[in-house]
Amino acid sequence: MLQFRYSLQGSALLTCLKGEIVSFRMFSGIICRLAWLTLFLAIAAGCSKSVRTGTGQTLETPIPEDSSTKESKITSLSQDELLERGNFYLKNDNLRLAGLHFSVALDRDPDSAMALAGLGVIRYRENQIPEATRLFQTAIARKPENATAMLYLGKIARDEADLTNSLKWLEKAVKFAPDNPEILTELAITNDTIGQERLLSAEPLYRKVVNLLPHLAAPYNNLGFNLLLQGRYPEAIETFSKALTLQPENSRTKNNLATAFLLIDQPDKALALFENTVGKAAAYNNLGYILMTQGNWDQAEAAFRKALNLNPTFYVKAQQNLERLKALRTGSGK
Repeated sequence: MLQFRYSLQGSALLTCLKGEIVSFRMFSGIICRLAWLTLFLAIAAGCSKSVRTGTGQTLETPIPEDSSTKESKITSLSQDELLERGNFYLKNDNLRLAGLHFSVALDRDPDSAMALAGLGVIRYRENQIPEATRLFQTAIARKPENATAMLYLGKIARDEADLTNSLKWLEKAVKFAPDNPEILTELAITNDTIGQERLLSAEPLYRKVVNLLPHLAAPYNNLGFNLLLQGRYPEAIETFSKALTLQPENSRTKNNLATAFLLIDQPDKALALFENTVGKAAAYNNLGYILMTQGNWDQAEAAFRKALNLNPTFYVKAQQNLERLKALRTGSGK
């Protein structure tokens, strides 16, 4: 499937994970809303190695796999150590050890919002969404300012196409953690997902993340994609190019830059970029997606049909987009 953007994901800590656009959804009463995005990100080269814990501490070096990581030794750790190490293992995708540390911390202090939120993140990653939701809601009941729980409730709401509640939770989270790049990014993503009327609200959030993480390519890619959806193609090209100077071989950013070149009628530059990434058929399907979100339906249809002609094996994706485009037109009466 198409992959356009980076999503900075984690718990109370900052990390980088994979994601992708999986589908397009229409929302009743609004024409030309964006495709539903379940976003986005590959591991960014040079991603910060620090772990932000709920206590405000920063752990810069790995915790060795010594005897203190064995189950029989975990109970000897202090509450702060349990939470710190739980966050560390969560950041490094060791869900078993993270869960053990958070569970012991919760047994010791049933009101620990950080332990509840940590376990909620684990259940979220395991796709146990009802249990994750319960844990996050309990964490907020114990500590109303728990930004991690708000962040994930916002993401869950967006996954369920409940954009009103997604916006509500993420705006609350930003109030408690105004400089957290992950929360800012997720709030921007929800604004983008709502549609054209919220793109301008998303832009300053993406720009703030760029300022917070100027050494990473991901924030520049995200900002570039927002500018692309706004139709500000020269600015988008400049921003994608900056991302590529930081991570030259990132195929996702190349794909986005190529789409921008297509939109300013420079197909040669676009196809040169696509040559080693997604291929020409996918390029035209991507172009059709952008045009569809902007309401340029005739051009979108032409792009989808070009994708079909270039590669019959691309039929399913392009045909699905043509069907969605037809539904949009029917809904608008055009």
